[in-house]
Amino acid sequence: MTGPKKGSRGRAPKRNTAQGRGGVTRDTVKPARERTTSRGSEVESAGSGRAAGNTRTAKPAGSRTGQTERRPGGAKATINPARRGPGERGAGERGADSRGERKDGAAGRTFKPAPGRKAPPKPGRRPMPELKRVQLDAPAPDTVFVDRDGERLTFPDSNLKRVAAALLTEKKKAWRYRPFAFPLFSDSGHETAFHFDFYVYDYEDSVIKLIMVIPFESREVWDKVGRFKRQYPMYSYELWTPEKLAKLGGPRGRLDF
Repeated sequence: MTGPKKGSRGRAPKRNTAQGRGGVTRDTVKPARERTTSRGSEVESAGSGRAAGNTRTAKPAGSRTGQTERRPGGAKATINPARRGPGERGAGERGADSRGERKDGAAGRTFKPAPGRKAPPKPGRRPMPELKRVQLDAPAPDTVFVDRDGERLTFPDSNLKRVAAALLTEKKKAWRYRPFAFPLFSDSGHETAFHFDFYVYDYEDSVIKLIMVIPFESREVWDKVGRFKRQYPMYSYELWTPEKLAKLGGPRGRLDF
């Protein structure tokens, strides 16, 4: 009975083939590998430890004068750049001259290296903007002001205090000039006396506003005022600068107390 056996699906029966170590048979085909020696290139079989013979002689690197080599049909084949010898380059590649400038061999354009990055300019000190000085019409130095207790006061050494006293008197406020001091405690526990300039009272003889007259705001003033605010949060205060006095003394100026 001819034909494949039942259940074999048409496959030929396996042949008994002699095998060596590692399962190598005579029918196994392995690619040959090239080994470069001092005498040239030798093709060695992967399965054997001996060379098959000098099948290709390596050319020395100095014998390559061109970038192409001839094929039997007359066509030129470009050499792989990875297989070039040291110092070789293609005909259309960009070269570098002795000055370090790169030139394009086809168009002859010159490529100069980019200049180094400049250091950022050092920041200089900018002049402080000049503050707009407000010109106030202060009363004469010998002007006498009367407080809520009928005491007569003068401020010959301070134009700002004379302007503030005149404003409080004009607005008909009951005020006193530094009647008492507030004890302030520093972080180390030391006690210092802190004064406001004008103390404004209501009809029940209670302090409703504390006013400090200063020529300009400073860090030292805000430090003391901030400490006062933390220790005496029940009191309301204001800082009167020349700009604040000019605004309060204007036609639309009004006191919020």
